[in-house]
Amino acid sequence: MLETFVRGLAATAVGATLALGASQAQAAPTPVAGITVGGPTETTFVFSNLIESFVSGVGQTLSGFGQVTNINGESNFCVSGSCELTYAFDNFVVNTFDPDPEESATVFSGGTANFYVDETPDSSLPTASGFTDGTLWLSTVGFETTETLGVNAGRTGSLFSTGTAFADVENIIGNGNGLLEITGGAAGSYFGIGELITLSSSFQNAIEAWALPLAGTAELQVAPGEVPEPATLALLGVGLLGLGVAGRARRHA
Repeated sequence: MLETFVRGLAATAVGATLALGASQAQAAPTPVAGITVGGPTETTFVFSNLIESFVSGVGQTLSGFGQVTNINGESNFCVSGSCELTYAFDNFVVNTFDPDPEESATVFSGGTANFYVDETPDSSLPTASGFTDGTLWLSTVGFETTETLGVNAGRTGSLFSTGTAFADVENIIGNGNGLLEITGGAAGSYFGIGELITLSSSFQNAIEAWALPLAGTAELQVAPGEVPEPATLALLGVGLLGLGVAGRARRHA
């Protein structure tokens, strides 16, 4: 079952890569602190699998971990030898929580997300271990903005989530979008301190024995000097959500 579920997460990331990358020019491979990314004026697309905590009310904190699986369409993104690029996120605090079972919504404020490059791949989604080993590759903080679309329109936060059954950890499914601001790390100067990263994700309940209750995928876009249109974030989130629903159907089949 574990292998099937992980394959489903990987398929979600690949599907999102194909959907978004079809209209993008091929990025020029550039080595940055041990990881191959796009050129300095090009968008770098980062896809990952993730696990995270479950929140059920205002004041609670979202945290979790992720494994990068693909950068600009390439699964082999290490400059030399074997490595892994992982991340840990924390301190996204719920400031709005609407658990309507048909159209749930949550808004978070604050938050941090730190990425690590490690020459010894050993991170584990089921046990939530090994995600902060190695060198700090990129550090970011949540960037506050005002949502313009959907049920969260007019609300301000760093991360916005929509979906269904947000009060039910067994049936929850949804997507999120937000912005991260680069603050440092070995790759920070390359991408630009103060530049913004767009974040979109999907999530659902994880396998019962896993250390954290929710699992899904996330896609990040680093586009120096550009602030994404909110509509782009919303459409990406919906696409990942659809892929996540398909993954859940396969897992429970």
